Amino acid sequence: LQNPNVKLLFYNIYKESKLADDSSNLTVDSLLLNSFGLMLGLVQRSFSSKPGWVKKITEILHDKFDEPPSLQELAAELNLHFAHLSRDFPKYFSCNFGEYIRKLRVEKSIGLLRRKDLSLTDIAIICGFADQSHFIRSFKTFHGITPKKFRQIIAR
Repeated sequence: LQNPNVKLLFYNIYKESKLADDSSNLTVDSLLLNSFGLMLGLVQRSFSSKPGWVKKITEILHDKFDEPPSLQELAAELNLHFAHLSRDFPKYFSCNFGEYIRKLRVEKSIGLLRRKDLSLTDIAIICGFADQSHFIRSFKTFHGITPKKFRQIIAR
């Protein structure tokens, strides 16, 4: 799974399975349907013609998620016009450039949250967030809970 949207859905499924309250089964079913629908969309999209720059951008951003190049730098590196890249990025990534970077960073933080020797500030810095509060806000936006609460859930 390369798409951070799909990965985040599966992490949310895992989180819900740990909560095991009255609405967990329904929530997990809904998340599974969303993830399968998203993966089906990705499979269908992969059969259609995708510009070559989409794969290159994915590789570049996954390698440099902590210090990603700007949209202007990416456009120059790929010999694309900035306006073209800015307009077409959401078509292929289902979100804007900044949101995609935040998703990658939050995705990376999930693995680090399992390590008890790292503080939330350490994780925020490693993942490229400006500070701990920005990390917490971004994490909560994508997962609906704070990283501290997520850490408690996965420790059970």
